Parts: sequence; structure tokens; C-alpha cells
Amino acid sequence: MQSDERNVVPLQTVATILIRSFLFGLAFLVLWFILYLIVPGRMFQINLKWFNISQPDFELINYCGMGVLKMGILLFFLLPYLAIRSMLGKKEERS
Repeated sequence: MQSDERNVVPLQTVATILIRSFLFGLAFLVLWFILYLIVPGRMFQINLKWFNISQPDFELINYCGMGVLKMGILLFFLLPYLAIRSMLGKKEERS
């Protein structure tokens, strides 16, 4: 029983880190989306200075990038957080 109790604190710490990482990733995604809605032309002009891309390519890169970021934060932060919380909840039920 003592080894179960020793594992609870590190798991709670990891769960806290994961949910904060998820929230920061989500905030970045929302910021990216809002900027793309408000100033897409300015974003394109800035990127045009660095890369030789067309407007449709720029839109596709943004759309795909937002999708990959969304899937990444769900897969790497939210799902492990939910798994840890579920495991901790089951440990509390047994106690």
C-alpha cells in the first residue's frame, strides 16, 4: 500500500504539468486562429519576405498547421492527463 501512496504525488504533479501544457497549447492555437482571422494579409506579407510561397499555399500551411497542433495537444497532453486522472480516481476509490 505504501508504494501506491508514494506514486500518487508524482502522478499528480505530472497531471498538473500536462493540463497546464494543454491549456498553453490551446491558448496558442486560439491566438494563431484569431490572428489568422484578423490579419491574414499581414501574416502572408511577413512570411512572403522569408519564403517564396503563394497565397493558397500559405492558407493550406496555416490550416494544416492548426490541425496538427490541435491533434498534438489532444494526443500528447489531454489524453495522458485524462488517463492519469482516471488512474488516480481508481486508487482513491480503493482506499
